[in-house]
Amino acid sequence: MSETYDLIVIGGGSAGLVAAGGAGLIGAKVALVEKAKLGGDCLYTGCVPSKTLIRSARMAAEMRNAGKYGFESVEPEFKNGRFASVTERVSDVIGVIAEHDAPEVFEEMGAEVVFGSPEFLNNREIEVALRGGGKRTMKAKRFCISTGSSPFVPSIEGLRETGFVTNEEVFSIRDLPRRLVVIGGGAIGVELGQSFRRFGSEVLIVEMLDRILPQEDPEVSEYMTERFSEEGIRIHTSSKAVRFESNANGEKLVTIETGGGEETITCDEILVAVGRSPNVDGLGLEKAGVKYTKKRIETDAYLRTTAKNIYAAGDVNGRYQFTHMADYEAQTVLNNAFLFWPLTKKADYRVVPWTTFCEPEVARVGMIEEEARRQFGEKAKVFRAAFSHNDRALAEGSDAGFAKLIVKGKKILGVTIVGPHAGELLHEFVVAMKHGLSLSQLNEAVHVYPTLAKITQALGTESTIESLKSPFAQKWFGRYLKLWR
Repeated sequence: MSETYDLIVIGGGSAGLVAAGGAGLIGAKVALVEKAKLGGDCLYTGCVPSKTLIRSARMAAEMRNAGKYGFESVEPEFKNGRFASVTERVSDVIGVIAEHDAPEVFEEMGAEVVFGSPEFLNNREIEVALRGGGKRTMKAKRFCISTGSSPFVPSIEGLRETGFVTNEEVFSIRDLPRRLVVIGGGAIGVELGQSFRRFGSEVLIVEMLDRILPQEDPEVSEYMTERFSEEGIRIHTSSKAVRFESNANGEKLVTIETGGGEETITCDEILVAVGRSPNVDGLGLEKAGVKYTKKRIETDAYLRTTAKNIYAAGDVNGRYQFTHMADYEAQTVLNNAFLFWPLTKKADYRVVPWTTFCEPEVARVGMIEEEARRQFGEKAKVFRAAFSHNDRALAEGSDAGFAKLIVKGKKILGVTIVGPHAGELLHEFVVAMKHGLSLSQLNEAVHVYPTLAKITQALGTESTIESLKSPFAQKWFGRYLKLWR
């Protein structure tokens, strides 16, 4: 007879680890079922390897630009003449961080870790095909599905036959491709495209929409397009790949359809970065009464699936595919799985920050100008501050970019930062928006000089200047000052 758990977590990525560890710490009887290894996409094929690779690429760029810091510029050479030295460093960093996600860590928290492939028998039972052989039936009062997502591969003529890489293979490349075509101009495409350009590859980014980084403010897309072009990255927007093939020399041919017809590009490698698909195959969700689509497992405001004792957190629910949101959603699941009305809470997506880690970084929280204008018209005010006026940015030689603030009255509607350490600078605004602080309240805090964080006060200054220029303020101060003359 199988044991019954308070909670079984399926999937050992970011959401699953938080859910399982948290449940164990409060004393719940919890099992974590993972078919491969703990850590998930973030550790092995996402955040950790990409940011490690990006750091190496930035070092290459800094070496080429050493002249502006008073040194002789040099062309970077790979250690031992091998690009593999870069991807080996990526592997080393993953290995160190993987120790934080070792099974023993979560077992010490009180979670039983089971390696195998799970399948629902009904909404209360799963059968696990154990990695070491055999099967095991496990029961639970509640489940949390946190199986993550995988790269979406479009059905384009010849793509699979020609061969390509996604984020699951790119960090294991041993030889630097001389020519790289990136399919997709979103965050993954631009981060990796810029990195490989800095390593020395010729890079072409192909984006089907009319601009790269389409989730960002159009001004950001235009600005980053110019920056990438300055680095020698070619960008084709309003274009789509329609055919792939190989030639007798082993080269890969990508046929691109644009408004002007077709163009065939010759390259050595193809990186596909056009989105993600939920990992739901083989889970037997139909038998559990869990509805899903090609894009997501359906969840309500409390992150419950259509089987109310089964929750879904992280990429698999298709809401926001960020590690930090997987962490947040797992905490929400824990709250709702073990606390009951009126203590249950809806997932709050009003203030969701994210960052694209290209250079300069692009960080955003809340609305962009276009959205604010559409909703609030002229009541939405926009303020800007350039990093070229930030003394620390100038001292660092990293003065590219700007910060853009959108407000309505005293309420901060959204912030976009394009510039050095934008992802770090964004959090002051995240806290402000979460707790309803105004820009003037942010400016009451003393910001250390010289720091990049002074960009916050620069935005506040722009806001204050506009207020002081208003007819009402001018009239009021005019009368007030007359009393002192």
